[in-house]
Amino acid sequence: MSLRILSVTHDLHGLTEVQRVSQHTDTLSASLRSTAGVEGLVTLATCNRLEFMIDSPKVPEAHLRLRLARELDSQPDWVVYEGEDALTHLFRVASGLESMVVGEREITGQLRRALKAAQASGDASGTLTSVINAALHTSRRVSAETRLQESGRSVVSVGLDMTGITDWGNQRVLLVGTGSYAGAVVAALRQRGAGTIFVHSSSGRAIGFAERHAITPALDLDSALGRATLVVTCRGSATPVVTTANLKDATPTVLLDLSLQPDVDPAVASLPGITLLDLTAIQAAISPTWAADSAHAERIVAEGVHEISDRLASRAADPAVASLRAAMLRIVDEEVARLPQGRALTVEDCALALRHLTTKLLHTPSIRARDAAAEGRIADYLAAMEELYGIDIQPDFDVQSHRRCPVTGLSFADLATEPTEIR
Repeated sequence: MSLRILSVTHDLHGLTEVQRVSQHTDTLSASLRSTAGVEGLVTLATCNRLEFMIDSPKVPEAHLRLRLARELDSQPDWVVYEGEDALTHLFRVASGLESMVVGEREITGQLRRALKAAQASGDASGTLTSVINAALHTSRRVSAETRLQESGRSVVSVGLDMTGITDWGNQRVLLVGTGSYAGAVVAALRQRGAGTIFVHSSSGRAIGFAERHAITPALDLDSALGRATLVVTCRGSATPVVTTANLKDATPTVLLDLSLQPDVDPAVASLPGITLLDLTAIQAAISPTWAADSAHAERIVAEGVHEISDRLASRAADPAVASLRAAMLRIVDEEVARLPQGRALTVEDCALALRHLTTKLLHTPSIRARDAAAEGRIADYLAAMEELYGIDIQPDFDVQSHRRCPVTGLSFADLATEPTEIR
């Protein structure tokens, strides 16, 4: 199997390392994409993981690591999954079993969007498309057959729960950023009955986002911060957009920073009346999930991995079958070219052509049969004939036990050589 995954994640590397490496996602992806022998690449970048899913049957792992190392000052300790281990990891990720909040819903959409982006750029190979779609199918099974996702738990929902807000109808919520998390934030706020929702975007996308989600655009950030009782950021820029200077005149406010690259300056937490919650705080607060549902989800994942593994294994012979078909069609084309031209074909013409075609098709197998008999391998040949063509021919005697004549000691190979002089 050609699937390989290089991964940096919140649970094994910590959010700080994920954040550091994620700043170079585009450069790292481009480097892998341009590597000779890489047939497909899908990049999954979220707030708590960076995964490069690579279809590279002939590229050594060390070469991939070297390509990535050239783009970073300090090489992360990449976790590398290969073959069935890579499939299992991918299916667990898609099903939310590797998420900061086990069973969270956003990861499925993020993986689907990552695949679509790779398909649009021509980077998704057939193998990657097949395994990711299979992983998404398994994720739907986990959602349908367990309770892990039914409560709507996600990084967004857990973060909003941690604010401690109960009177959502009286809240003035400012959303900073219009990235992939922004839509999920609006949906979660509406589910809680949030009274007023504003959105600000320094890139100028606030008006369009506000129109699509029926909320209010906030063009001036400082003014909006002064009115908000809850600020949710999901912008993810390299530089904090909310600082102590922005909040000097703010009312008591809760800030929920959902960005991997912090949108809120940590110094804000020292201001009176300000509560700052970030991904690190969310990670520390998450409680264990239901053991029974997790165990059932693991079984579903194992079944999905087994199914796609069998499907991929069955396709391993595809190149050989294609070559065989091409060779046979070339012979057919040669025979068609030999047919009489300029008149209707007779039955005799067709019979002669078919006999000639049959003779050509059987020429090489017939030679191999004589060679096998001469070398005492006729039983192997007959077994291959049955496997390939379904023709079961039993020899008149046990060839395996009669490789040499019990009287003369001669083998089939001896009979194929020139006879020696009898003295």
